[in-house]
Amino acid sequence: MRAAIWDGQSLFVSDRVELRPVEAGEVRVRVLRSGICHSDVAMMTPDHRGSLVILGHEAAGEIAELGPGVEGWAVGDHVAVGTQTPCGECRECRRGEPHNCDINWGFTPGFPFALDGKPVASFANVSSFASEIVVKASQLFALHDLPLDQGALIGCAVSTGVCASRVLGRVRAGDNVAVFGVGGIGVNAIQGAARNGAHVIAVDANPAKEAAARQFGADAFVLANPAQDSATAAAMLAREHGPIDVVVECSGAVGAIETAMRCTKRGGRVVLIGMSRYGAEAALPLSSFVMGGEVIATMNGGAVPDRDYPELIAQAQNGRLNLADQISGIWPLDRINEAIAALKAGEVTRAMIDHER
Repeated sequence: MRAAIWDGQSLFVSDRVELRPVEAGEVRVRVLRSGICHSDVAMMTPDHRGSLVILGHEAAGEIAELGPGVEGWAVGDHVAVGTQTPCGECRECRRGEPHNCDINWGFTPGFPFALDGKPVASFANVSSFASEIVVKASQLFALHDLPLDQGALIGCAVSTGVCASRVLGRVRAGDNVAVFGVGGIGVNAIQGAARNGAHVIAVDANPAKEAAARQFGADAFVLANPAQDSATAAAMLAREHGPIDVVVECSGAVGAIETAMRCTKRGGRVVLIGMSRYGAEAALPLSSFVMGGEVIATMNGGAVPDRDYPELIAQAQNGRLNLADQISGIWPLDRINEAIAALKAGEVTRAMIDHER
């Protein structure tokens, strides 16, 4: 089988990859589409050297094989693949907080792949840069007639962005919501807030992002100046667009995070879902929160897959969520580095890999 492999220095494609057999409760999925997320790109740094790894965590495909004990699925079913796999047994799971389970996010990855006899690690319980993967049956969600390109976005971009606004941000009608970073997750945070009746202000340092921001429901666009100090930027936002009830920070940039924490109103909420560079730190203005306020951060936007993913798929099918226009370009696996370059340059909202090309 074929896959794109990160070796600590470069991302290369090989057709000599082997995949372990399915076990009880597992399914082998033929990956047909894979989104490329900034979280994948963030792993491609010298800070993350070590074993070989197959990245990618936004997957849609078809079931190729059922493991023992798997019921309710059939070979050929089209599915989206989620990333969360809580163990159900650790302290955090027993406390009803499966999002804090180490196994849930693949922080203790297995090595289901091999390249020329060398073990290759998985990523985020998925590894969608591989043409085939073995996952738990509990990670699968039926796509019905939703196109594969759109289905691949459910496991991260759509669920993280929409749920960041609706679940973590608790956005309601009449709120002023600022979304920092108009990428694949940002556009979903925008449409999640807009669909809940909020007034949405999109903030990005790239002027070309304004069109996408407005397409997905932003009422205003603010061109960020990375050279501007956070206090000045926050004061401007609050003065021209305030009071800001909720900020959803999707960029991971330290300056943006500090601005987000300064521009919210007393008692407001800051939702942090952007992927920051390794080791990054941000200053928290304590005086801004002494009278009340929240800073909230968790992966996947606080989504509970069994509760949220089927609803998101249904909303995409009935047109309440726009997934089709998020896909700015589709590349074959052999050209994955071109797709990543386009993502880094801000030329696309979401880049998609077509494993069938």
